[in-house]
Amino acid sequence: MNIVRLSGFALVLAGLAGVMMACQTQQEKTTTPTPPAPATAAYSENGQQAYLANCALCHGEWGEGDGPLAADLLKLSGVRPAQLNNVARLDELGRDQLVSIITLGGGGTHRSNLMPPWGNRLKHEVIGEVADYVMALPTLKPGVPRATIEKYLQAPPGTPAEGRKLFVFYCTMCHGPYGEGNGFLADSLWARYKVRPRNLTDSLYFAQKSDQEMYVTIAHGGGYTRHSFVMPGWSVTLAPAQIKDLVSYVRSISRTAPRP
Repeated sequence: MNIVRLSGFALVLAGLAGVMMACQTQQEKTTTPTPPAPATAAYSENGQQAYLANCALCHGEWGEGDGPLAADLLKLSGVRPAQLNNVARLDELGRDQLVSIITLGGGGTHRSNLMPPWGNRLKHEVIGEVADYVMALPTLKPGVPRATIEKYLQAPPGTPAEGRKLFVFYCTMCHGPYGEGNGFLADSLWARYKVRPRNLTDSLYFAQKSDQEMYVTIAHGGGYTRHSFVMPGWSVTLAPAQIKDLVSYVRSISRTAPRP
């Protein structure tokens, strides 16, 4: 049962797995000198945030194929998330084809079927921004963008160091970069189910909730606690200590005191 649930979750959040699997490496000519490092490609902050929310879970913060779910995908299916910061492969693929792969998914473009289609979840312009960010990944490490991402992932004072990072990877796709219910999938959830992700900065709401209630909702999902069934349970994917870190983070952004 655990394997089935984790596999299903991996299918939804696999991000861009398999993007580069069908690309063949071009043979280098011995007479060709090594080209200079490419200039940083243009990308937007929204594209960066969309990538971290929807793709980094599998592909990692820097596109190295080492996201939090990478080991589970390899164990369950024998497939490792694609490495997205390989400049030669990205140049061969090109932005237009990358947009197509993100939109149609791996199965729709003759790649790994663990790569889900995002065309029915993300707006076309957001997919374009994600593609721009992926095209820029090879030039982003190291440098100023590293500090930018680290600042974005930094936990608020007084909260566990991993709380913010877990929130970005597992929660922002629905709840938004700062928990205001405006995630990249929010419009899709409304269109399909007439459900909006909860605004986690709502002090009045969370002041009435105990830490135990919040923990159970995150661990077992909204349907278990008579909230929205769209809210998944994370107890298979996250350890109890990680769920507690998320509770602490929500306490911080909702500006409410812990209630054991």
